[in-house]
Amino acid sequence: MSRSHKIAAFVMTILSGIAFYCFFAFRYPYHLHFQEQYQLFESTWSYFAGVAAVPGGLADWAGRFITQFCYYAPLGAVLMAVLLCAVQLLTWAACKRRTLALYALSFIPAALLLVFYCDENALAGAAVALCLSLGVAALCQLVLGDRVRHILQVILVPLLYMACGGLAVVFVLISAFREAERCGFRRALPVIMGMVALAALLPAVASRIFPYPPGRLYYGVHYYRYHNILPGLLWSAALVSVAVAALSCTRQRVLPTRWGIVPGLVLFAGIAALGTLLTGKAADAGKEEWMRYDFMVRMQMWNRIMMRADAHNPDSPKTVSCLNLAMGMTGRLADSQFEYFQNGPDGLVPPFSGDYTNPVSTGEVYWHLGMVNTAQRFAFEAQEAIPDFQKSARFYKRLAETNIVNGDWDVARKYLKALHHATFYRAWADETAALLDKGTIFEKRPELARARDLRLKEHDFLFSETEMDSMLGLLKVENAANGMALDYLMAWCLLRKDLDRFVECISMMTAPVMPKAYQEALLLRWVLTHSDFQGLPAYIAPAHAQRISRFIADVKAGKSEDEMLHTYGDTYWFYYYYRSR
Repeated sequence: MSRSHKIAAFVMTILSGIAFYCFFAFRYPYHLHFQEQYQLFESTWSYFAGVAAVPGGLADWAGRFITQFCYYAPLGAVLMAVLLCAVQLLTWAACKRRTLALYALSFIPAALLLVFYCDENALAGAAVALCLSLGVAALCQLVLGDRVRHILQVILVPLLYMACGGLAVVFVLISAFREAERCGFRRALPVIMGMVALAALLPAVASRIFPYPPGRLYYGVHYYRYHNILPGLLWSAALVSVAVAALSCTRQRVLPTRWGIVPGLVLFAGIAALGTLLTGKAADAGKEEWMRYDFMVRMQMWNRIMMRADAHNPDSPKTVSCLNLAMGMTGRLADSQFEYFQNGPDGLVPPFSGDYTNPVSTGEVYWHLGMVNTAQRFAFEAQEAIPDFQKSARFYKRLAETNIVNGDWDVARKYLKALHHATFYRAWADETAALLDKGTIFEKRPELARARDLRLKEHDFLFSETEMDSMLGLLKVENAANGMALDYLMAWCLLRKDLDRFVECISMMTAPVMPKAYQEALLLRWVLTHSDFQGLPAYIAPAHAQRISRFIADVKAGKSEDEMLHTYGDTYWFYYYYRSR
């Protein structure tokens, strides 16, 4: 390529790298946090040997190494951008001819991988595996001696298969095209047949050694979190990279060398536009929003949750439960609950489900309420449900905390020992272990002391989600200072529209001022059981009585739900009549 073409190519790569970074740093940062929390990368030889000992293990280990830095989303975004740019540059390195149009085409695999990584179950090891296969294919072509190169290529097939798994076929196919063009098809046929035969037989042989089905050993063990799903976008990116390298071996009348800068830039712009369109469709804003709330709960950013809810009212059970937890932790649940969207009891304490995501935020609710054993069970169950059988640094930390609170310090030390080998958890684990040795853990860690004080100690019972009011009532009875348990108990009754049970629980209140939502609920029950407002308790403000009168009049007038939402959307009455029906 001419100097001007090289400058244009450099600008293309820089712009793409910036775009990749901006996507992960500003559009999808919480997906990076999500990836990080579902692994426990340990800087030990035993961990490396265990991960790298299966086909594709080296790429998987390198992908996990990269993923651990997603603990800080900006750093994770940089590494993901570098990884995708590496795919583009190595696709280009595997090409024979050097034209700006071919350089533009080399961005297609990276663009497809960006779409692939919009899926939270796509693992970083997949891109690493593709980079390994492309890089080795490009390096092999630097060996000038045909015989030495052919022997090296045959030897590298099983080595690459063990290093990057099924994507080693990219090396095989690119090498086959390059050898056919370089030596002639007939002369290259033996080495091509040898590489293809090895690539076809290796997964079948590996299935007799490793405990994986043959299908997974063909399309990759650790490219995608769910092992029974073929990562189609990943393989599309891999095959396109092969096609670009093969195209570089064709005659010059296909993508001629004499093409100027403008056609190459137009081709790049078209690929960039198509990639942007596909990425926009693949990016799941709803999941990113839930991951944002979950991350803020994890970091106990209660005020930031409230600010986010003020800007974007959450509307899914997972996000609503995070918002309600933030209001509970800041003492605003009783007053402000119905100022935000509520979708029933599932938005207060979501029910348990046997997957690896739903118990996470729910476990946080139980932890902060003082149900330590239930929080421990949810963390353990969620970890065991991780589809690719990894351990979770976040869950290990929570399991260490619950065992410390319960007095099982030896068990807690087991989790702390593992966290000691994790880069971003080492300081916390070492400090916690030292505090355990000194016996000052509860003096130095007020959050653990709070959980110890709130947890149930005197009652031996089986936890029941269907009797949540009883569970919350026990927390309040055993520890009168557990105001959050009472807030959740009252909110549970209100969200279930059980006004009779709500009135029974009012007697547990000791606050001098009746919260707004409670006054509205009591007013509603009064209206349902009385013909007028004579004898209305003094703790109910007259303004609320006047407003419910207008509400009843508007309901009888047949006003639409949208009109009622605009006027009464912040009241319990609107929830009672228009939500969770």
